[in-house]
Amino acid sequence: MLGILKEEKWTGEVALFLITIYLIVRNSEGHSYQPEDPTDYLLCRGCGADIADSSYIHNRFSSEALIYGNQSLFGKQSVAVQLLENPLGIRFRVLVVNKAKCIGVDEWHSEFSWYPGYAWKHCLCSHCGHHLGWIFEPLASAVVDRKTASDQGFYGLILDNLLTESFSDSLIIVPKSYKS
Repeated sequence: MLGILKEEKWTGEVALFLITIYLIVRNSEGHSYQPEDPTDYLLCRGCGADIADSSYIHNRFSSEALIYGNQSLFGKQSVAVQLLENPLGIRFRVLVVNKAKCIGVDEWHSEFSWYPGYAWKHCLCSHCGHHLGWIFEPLASAVVDRKTASDQGFYGLILDNLLTESFSDSLIIVPKSYKS
C-alpha cells in the first residue's frame, strides 16, 4: 500500500509540474518583454540620429490640411497625421511634436504658413542636414536668431523622413557566429 501511495504522489507531482510548464509556455507564446513605458524614438531616415521622443507628439491639426486623421504609430493609438500642400503643389504627410532635435535654417516666413498666427522655417537634421520638416513659432517670438522652437512653438515633421527606433532595431541582423 505504501508503494502505491508513493507512486500516486509522484504521479501527482509530475502532473503538477507538466501543467505548470504548459501554462508558462502557452502564456509566453508570441509575447515579448514590453517595458512599462513603451516610448519609441523618432529617427532621421537619412542618418538614424535621434530626432524626438514619441512622448513629445502633440495632436494639432492645421486648418489648411487637405486630409487629416489619427493613426496608430510609434507605439501610440492615436497620432494626428495630416496631408499638407505647399504653394508648389508638393504634398507632405506631417505630424506635430513639441520638442525635436532639428535645427532651423534660413529666415522666418509668415506667408504660406499652414498654421495662421505662426511663422515657419525649414528644420534640418543636425547630423546630416536632411530636411525633416519645419519649425512653427508664434509671430511675436519668431526672432532672427531663434533656431529652435520656444515653449509656444512646435515642429511639423515629415512622416516619410522619419524612422522609429523599434523599426530600425528590427533591421539589425545578428551574425551567425554570435548565435549559440
